[in-house]
Amino acid sequence: MASRSSVARANNTNTQGKICQFKLVLLGESAVGKSSLVLRFVKGQFHEYQESTIGAAFLTQTVCLQDITVKFEIWDTAGQERYHSLAPMYYRGAQAAIVVYDITNQDTFTRAKTWVKELQRQASPNIVIALAGNKADLSNKRMVEHDEAAAYSEENGLLFSEC
Repeated sequence: MASRSSVARANNTNTQGKICQFKLVLLGESAVGKSSLVLRFVKGQFHEYQESTIGAAFLTQTVCLQDITVKFEIWDTAGQERYHSLAPMYYRGAQAAIVVYDITNQDTFTRAKTWVKELQRQASPNIVIALAGNKADLSNKRMVEHDEAAAYSEENGLLFSEC
């Protein structure tokens, strides 16, 4: 997720043998797979059907990177429009955000760009933003080209991956 040097920069401290704690928020439209990504990362699980998140779900995950222990406090936000007004409460104070879209749905990519703009405008100026194109296993139904999303990410200084 983050390289050792970016972890040290994010906390702006000497992290030799220390525990670093980061608030991470996931944003994106409903049904793009935010909860599935988080459950895979935290519990190693995948469920074919996942209930919609209401408000937000909170999970933690600890990762050891050489001599650094990184603890992620993960806020998995609801994607339904009626919960959009709550999003600033979740990304306030976040050191990292993952904006997720569904590669089989162009509208979710368009909406992801709106989330990125909002984060760039209102979140912490040092926030690390990643763009994640989810549902890569459905590439035969792809509507958002990898190169298009990669170019957008590069232009906007985002980390990018398909998953």
